[in-house]
Amino acid sequence: MGALAVIVSRSLTRGAFIVGETPNPSVVPSSLLRTADRARRTTRLAIAQSFSSSPSLVSDDEEEALSFSRSPTLHTVMVRRNRQSQAFREGSQLAFGGAVSSTYTELCGPDRQRSKDPASIPIGSMVALVVSRDKQSNQQRKAKGKRDSHEAVAPHFTFASDDFQTRDVINKSQLIGYGVWNPQSMYRVRILAHETTHPNLAKEIRQLRKQVQRGETEDVDDIILRLILRRKVSDAILTRLALDLPADDTNTYRLINGEGDGLSGLAVDIIGGTHAIIMSSAAWVEIHKCAILSEIENALKEAHEEVQFDVIWRNTPSRLKQDGFEMGEEKQEADPRSDVEVTAMESGVRYHTFPYADGQKTGFYCDQRENRRMVAELCAGKRVLDLCCYNGGFALNAVMRGSALSATGVDSSQDAVDAATKNAELNGCSAKTTFVRDDVANYMRCTMEKGEDYDVIVLDPPKLAPSVSSLDKASRKYHALNRDAMNVINPTKGGLLLTCTCSAAMSQKDGGQFFLNVVNGAALSAKRRVTLLRVSGAASCHTQSPASWPAGAYLTAALFHVGPITK
Repeated sequence: MGALAVIVSRSLTRGAFIVGETPNPSVVPSSLLRTADRARRTTRLAIAQSFSSSPSLVSDDEEEALSFSRSPTLHTVMVRRNRQSQAFREGSQLAFGGAVSSTYTELCGPDRQRSKDPASIPIGSMVALVVSRDKQSNQQRKAKGKRDSHEAVAPHFTFASDDFQTRDVINKSQLIGYGVWNPQSMYRVRILAHETTHPNLAKEIRQLRKQVQRGETEDVDDIILRLILRRKVSDAILTRLALDLPADDTNTYRLINGEGDGLSGLAVDIIGGTHAIIMSSAAWVEIHKCAILSEIENALKEAHEEVQFDVIWRNTPSRLKQDGFEMGEEKQEADPRSDVEVTAMESGVRYHTFPYADGQKTGFYCDQRENRRMVAELCAGKRVLDLCCYNGGFALNAVMRGSALSATGVDSSQDAVDAATKNAELNGCSAKTTFVRDDVANYMRCTMEKGEDYDVIVLDPPKLAPSVSSLDKASRKYHALNRDAMNVINPTKGGLLLTCTCSAAMSQKDGGQFFLNVVNGAALSAKRRVTLLRVSGAASCHTQSPASWPAGAYLTAALFHVGPITK
């Protein structure tokens, strides 16, 4: 086990010791601080004993990490004062490596003089993010040379709490906020509490850090994180209540949407009004899993006293790897409850879902809720084609809410087709719906050969452009799919086409114009005249931060009227 693993293991145990009644956000009882202190000492002793039993396995770095862990510490990250740091001060939540000028670790407590200097701030640590009040001159920037945003390594300084000269350097800086540190990621700091947007919360955190400096308590990382989580989760719940979520006809929605709710890398979906699925895509979320689980459970219990929520943890290994967090090679066993079914309801339409199952089998995506409603209102008496239908959401809404004449769903996945068919049965609309397993391009080709057509078509393919580098290839695919879709729209009366992309690279390029240009090019190839009626994104419960928009915008749904073929 390396030094980094020791530090991560220590962080993973943090949340396990503070359970039960959580402190009021405005007051942190001294008893809770004492409990945290005892937990830290117990953890450090366990780590030390585990290494002492195998002295041959202890490297110099590991000894350094252990020595460092015995002293309470406070960490600070300083960024350069420039245009980028201005974005941090205005609410941007991601501080890149190239923005960091230096990092600091303050050793507190009676053992501070005996502690060895740590090489860096441990991954997952809570840090204060500050910006120097001195502007860097052009000459100074040139002298430092070009710095890569990911590879740049800022100098690290360790000092004792009675080193007032070094502390004065930090105190003279401007506080941006508090967040979590990750030296393995291009996002060095994910800011969780901004001084400008949460001044009272920032004040509470400052007071806790001062207690550590005065030697009144030990490590308060866990308490600080819990204060932040409690405030942010509470805000997220209030935001959904303002959106009338949950509602009598909707019990499935996004409760926390990463940066949109000030918790970058963390998302939570409510399924069926009884299950909360936590989705982790950042290292700090995995490291502080215990605290996150506890705070979300407590918040849900307080907000919905009549409901007993089952909280489920999910993660995305590929995203975590990008963030410098390796999940390990051991294969996770399938949840024995993977076949347990929960009925989700959205806009009065019910769906079979499997929240304990992995991957697509979960059975629901709630980001298209408002687009499904919008299209349904335009389907009365129409023949609808739902391409890449997944669980049949657009087709079912068209028939049930929009009184469509008929709806056909097509998907290449047999599991998806089976799920959509069962959902139609659940809602009693099987007579008006048909679901077919086929490649959507092949289905449209066969439809053209038969001389058949539709009045309304929804094209919602999976992510075709996972990155900017794949845009060219994806554009050709989007072009072909949209061209063929227009070719099967009623040639004499015309019709409606809702075409979607869930690829952030496609949605964000040229402010969204790039995707519209692709669709327009497809219309020229199909020799059909199109009129753009509206452009929308994900449902409103998929909140976004105005400071980081359009970086959080991944879904584009563009509604076109496709005119008749003119002779």
